[in-house]
Amino acid sequence: MASVRSLDAAFGYDTTSSGPGSAQIPVMGNTLRNLIEGADLVMSHILHFYHLTALDYINTDTSILSQVAPWGNGKDNTSDMVTSGTADYLIGNYVKALDIRRKTHEMAAYIDGKHPCQPVLLPGGVTKVVDSALTGNLMTLLGADAAVLAGNTGINIRSFIKYCYIPDVIIVAKAFSGSLLVGSPGDGVGAGCKRYLAYGTFPTAAGVNFISGGFLDTTAYVSGAMTTGWTPSALDVNQITESVAYSRYDDACEGLQPAAGLTLPSPSKTNTFGAAYSWLKAPMYSGLAAEVGPLARVLVNYAAGVSPWVYTVDKFLTDIGLMSGTGATTNVPNLRSVLGRHAARALETNAVADQMVGWINSLTTTSATGETYRHKDIPRTGVGYGLTEAPRGALGHWVTINGKKIAGYQCVVPTTWNARPRDIHGNMGPIETALSGINIGSATTSAMSARIKVGRIVRSFDPCIACAVHIVSPDKEEVLKFELPTQ
Repeated sequence: MASVRSLDAAFGYDTTSSGPGSAQIPVMGNTLRNLIEGADLVMSHILHFYHLTALDYINTDTSILSQVAPWGNGKDNTSDMVTSGTADYLIGNYVKALDIRRKTHEMAAYIDGKHPCQPVLLPGGVTKVVDSALTGNLMTLLGADAAVLAGNTGINIRSFIKYCYIPDVIIVAKAFSGSLLVGSPGDGVGAGCKRYLAYGTFPTAAGVNFISGGFLDTTAYVSGAMTTGWTPSALDVNQITESVAYSRYDDACEGLQPAAGLTLPSPSKTNTFGAAYSWLKAPMYSGLAAEVGPLARVLVNYAAGVSPWVYTVDKFLTDIGLMSGTGATTNVPNLRSVLGRHAARALETNAVADQMVGWINSLTTTSATGETYRHKDIPRTGVGYGLTEAPRGALGHWVTINGKKIAGYQCVVPTTWNARPRDIHGNMGPIETALSGINIGSATTSAMSARIKVGRIVRSFDPCIACAVHIVSPDKEEVLKFELPTQ
């Protein structure tokens, strides 16, 4: 979506080059884009909780998987994991989530032809026409209000979210509520850098986002309640730069804005800061590290008092017994945590799925609206950027066109923000900061518990590690191999 929005701007659909959206994109084309992006977000968050991280919190040796390889292996379990009946219940929803994920892909595929690699998006809208059957097919999978029932959790997406996903996150959060893998409250290991950046997405045709963007700095909080609340500052794309002080890129790339960015590899780089240690650059906002992703989006919108985020966040904190008062000042710290990130995904999934009902109901047939795409010729020259919120977080693409060809292209992706190395100021990124202070331990039990905690913390950011892989051997020889012992 970021790519097509950058081309929208470069083609002149968006005369302000603001990135989020354009009044020149047909209304139905914009709505279909939102539905594609919404289905992908819902699928990704369900995938992340159930199939990428849930087993970090479940003792499978005490569950129905105890005799099933590779889960019942007598390893990788810690005393704080949920067991027995609770474990079996969560595993049942783990299996049910597989089918719900299929339904979200099917929903998107009704619009984009195949998913997740969509061939339907192009500058000016989408190639999909709206026919009379589309609305019914989408709503059947998603779940209209009348069909959102506890008995329909395996039938439609919204029922699963409301009666399985959110309650399951609450179960895990309550089990760990004494230690959300952070200190008291929200200031210890796992919290991260405590600065949050969101670009926003799901624009109306006029460019007003359902999920708002902004920058929220909560580092002033130490303990107790602050005397003043937090208000996010408006997003300013010009504040985004990339540092390469500790990255394996030439120093000529240092401090550039993405629109003028360079990618000049320097695999053996050593400078005044020492040896570079990452293939990721270090994005900065106003010279600072910032966490992106579901937690950032929810906190930015919650702190700004945007509905439905205030109600959903307050209700969740009440349900797990961590509602400290009214407003962001007292409640944001309780979400700056590993399980806070999981909660943010669940709450965002519910809010977006509910919003999708309105988008579906707003669809009218192409014969009535006339278009879902508006053509423009490829410009001889052009520049633009496109911003969106991938499930993992803020995603931006910057493009330069010259001679009707792409002359320059730069991406700043969510994992670059979260898994970045130190920057030119020596500041660590969100994941590095979240891991600081963990005692790995020496005894077998404590060492295993520490390894589990490391996994829980890193996976809560949902990093795409492949984004940082840039070395291959043309003769297919093994370059490096890393193994993490299990005992």
